[in-house]
Amino acid sequence: MVSIIVPVYNSSRYLPQCVESILKQDYSDFELILVDDASTDKSRKLEETYEKKDQRVVCIYKTQNKGVDYARFSGLSVARGEYIMFVDSDDWLASGKVLGKMVQTIEETGVDYVETRINHVMDRHGFIKHISQPPKYGIIKQPELFNEYYISFFGCNILSVSIWAKLYRKSTIDKANITPTGFRMGEDLFFNLKLFPHLESIFIMNDVGYNYRFGGMTSKYNPTLLSDLKKSFVLKNDLAKKYNYDQAYDYLRAELKNVFRSDVCQQIIFLKAPADQIINNISKELEDPIYQKISEVTSFPHFQENSFVKAILNKDAESVYKQCKDIVDRNKWQRQFKKFISSLLRII
Repeated sequence: MVSIIVPVYNSSRYLPQCVESILKQDYSDFELILVDDASTDKSRKLEETYEKKDQRVVCIYKTQNKGVDYARFSGLSVARGEYIMFVDSDDWLASGKVLGKMVQTIEETGVDYVETRINHVMDRHGFIKHISQPPKYGIIKQPELFNEYYISFFGCNILSVSIWAKLYRKSTIDKANITPTGFRMGEDLFFNLKLFPHLESIFIMNDVGYNYRFGGMTSKYNPTLLSDLKKSFVLKNDLAKKYNYDQAYDYLRAELKNVFRSDVCQQIIFLKAPADQIINNISKELEDPIYQKISEVTSFPHFQENSFVKAILNKDAESVYKQCKDIVDRNKWQRQFKKFISSLLRII
């Protein structure tokens, strides 16, 4: 049996497409666990309808919103399947045959998880899309798996680090003893980061099996982004030390720089605050000694000469703001176009 876990929070607009893509699978030996994370829209009513309609649907209703990470683990705690799949409530499976193909592949190969390619879409029809291109297809075994691909989780994107489009062997998850981080950003990456050292092999299919809706449910400043990813930096750094994975350090420190820049850009775009207020926020943030780790990057040519890196290390908040404001201004029309297209696609 497969346990398919879908965390739900205020996603009534997208939930029918998600659930129906699962229920129509030609492989029927599964349970669908819908974990409602204290939704305030019509999601619960939809969930109750599906539970009455199909005996494979199991609903869990949380009384307090604690985020997708805890919701997934709530589903995992009651899962009865030999295999586990996670699907986000605003995404959907790409065909009615994908689950059966994934089960057949994991049973024939004996791997720890099977993954499909991901179709990144902007609309429910998949008109605007980008299909992921994995580095290779078929089985990847140890020690190649760890030596060549663990780096994916430290800011060097090679393998898919997401939790979606994968069918996991539950015994492997249990062996890894993974617990919730409580992060509201990057929680799925950390799930696989902790799981990866316990893998013996994986299988990457050439099939496109999952539709990931990008730019869909969030269009505002995320105040937990930076704090979650700074905590993630510490946890990743500890794991790199634990496994003597020295090649991760420079990628991890460069990622810290990129995350900080992204957060400042998001403040400029969404907070609409006066420049001096954001500069003050930046100045306070730069007092965190974690950013001095960026000075330790040695393997990337000219990294320390980068103007943004210099601004961070010099704690020059005004220069950080100016450089991020330039990025935001350059991308203004692109953002507006994407916003227009996204709004249009909600209608058709």
